[in-house]
Amino acid sequence: MADAATRLRNGHGRLAAEALRASVRRDPTFETRYDTLQFRTFLRDCDRHVLQLAQALDGGLPGPMTEYVDTIIPVFRRRRVPLEDLGTMLLGTVDAARADLPPAEGDAASLVVEAALNHLERPRHLPGDRPRNPILQFLWKGAGILD
Repeated sequence: MADAATRLRNGHGRLAAEALRASVRRDPTFETRYDTLQFRTFLRDCDRHVLQLAQALDGGLPGPMTEYVDTIIPVFRRRRVPLEDLGTMLLGTVDAARADLPPAEGDAASLVVEAALNHLERPRHLPGDRPRNPILQFLWKGAGILD
């Protein structure tokens, strides 16, 4: 697996661009929901995703990738990017890595990202990811107006 990690580290810039393209192929609404500045930020994020995937493959355990997902969740929430889009970008990272790695190492990369995605399931159900109903939001906020 060290060879796969080295291969990912050496081509991380190219793989990050390919990962972002793969994410857009997986979810074509990315192009309409995000502007150029956000795509630049996503490209930087995908670069970091590739490097974290390389670190996890180098150790042979998904721990570094799941810890990375834990640390990046608040950042994506602050940017108001749904966690489903983070999952789409991680899957795009795997698509890009599988194209560059031999099949056995590509399967290992898929397992690492799958563990990170399973780890992402719990925070996905927290408030803040779904658009709120404006009527219910008004009633919730306006319930104590006359108190």
